[in-house]
Amino acid sequence: MVLFKKKPENSKVVKGLKLGLVSLAIGSTILFTGCGDNVEYVEEEEIQEFTQGVITTVDEVETDRFKIADETVVPKKEDSRIIANYLDGTADTLTLDEARLVDADDPQHRRRSSMSGVLMAGFIGYHMGRSPKVPPSASAYKNKSTFDKVKNTTGKSMASTAKKTTVKRPKTGKSGYGSGKSSRSSGG
Repeated sequence: MVLFKKKPENSKVVKGLKLGLVSLAIGSTILFTGCGDNVEYVEEEEIQEFTQGVITTVDEVETDRFKIADETVVPKKEDSRIIANYLDGTADTLTLDEARLVDADDPQHRRRSSMSGVLMAGFIGYHMGRSPKVPPSASAYKNKSTFDKVKNTTGKSMASTAKKTTVKRPKTGKSGYGSGKSSRSSGG
């Protein structure tokens, strides 16, 4: 007595299914082995903190328009100063705190506030909040030779004495599998 009758097998279909399952297993192994490594999702970044200060001299080249005439290193960040030479022959010296607190609406400080963009573009800008990743702008200086001189003296000195720290954080802008939202949907 035969309880079950064996159905004839279509050998090509069975071989194809077996090959598909083996391929799926290998692909899944590769995918999940690669995704399990957390190092791939961490990036390291070196952070610089400038320890030396800067004395920046700015000259008013037109009414309320300034250019950096010189920048020199001083041992401590807190000794940083801005020396402003105005067209009318007067001069002004500001500490970093005074430069940060200048109110553009205050008529007494109008002249000071017009120099803030130039200061942020120079090496002193690092002490006023500009990111160390952003290099100084040559256009903030009186001319190319002034910029080159400052970059090769002040810039190199500040970089060589900067406190460098490496931080780790999750990567941003991942690419590949699992990196973002899909606009595709499945199901019914």
